[in-house]
Amino acid sequence: MAGGQTDSGREPLLDLRDFLGASTATAFERFGRPAVDRWSGGDRWLRFEGPGWSLRARARPLRTGEGARIRSWTFAFEEGFDALVAALCALGLVGGVPDLPEGELRLPLRDSAGRLHSLTASERAGRIHAVSAFDEPPDWESGRR
Repeated sequence: MAGGQTDSGREPLLDLRDFLGASTATAFERFGRPAVDRWSGGDRWLRFEGPGWSLRARARPLRTGEGARIRSWTFAFEEGFDALVAALCALGLVGGVPDLPEGELRLPLRDSAGRLHSLTASERAGRIHAVSAFDEPPDWESGRR
């Protein structure tokens, strides 16, 4: 994947819509061997890298002896996107979302099972450079903080 090389009119570069709650085994199948794989404070932190992008994921075991599940992730684009909708479409997250004001952006994210999660996007130098998702419903209204 070449980060920032697509626009909202193309097919998604990948599909992260249902990545929250996925097993770490699924993450390895989709993204290969992580560049970083470490445990800290009961969480497993993984970082996957590719040309022009990185994906950092936090996983937590559900119960003792069970595999860890993805609880949050941040996808960073080296080049970024001019518009939030283009970045979200590149990740297979949302189609037809209106552009929002510049700055730190927050949106609800609904997965295909209907669960509501929190989504944020970060802008740098006028371009969207990172999108993060968390396995908790938003406790704020969409838009600017």
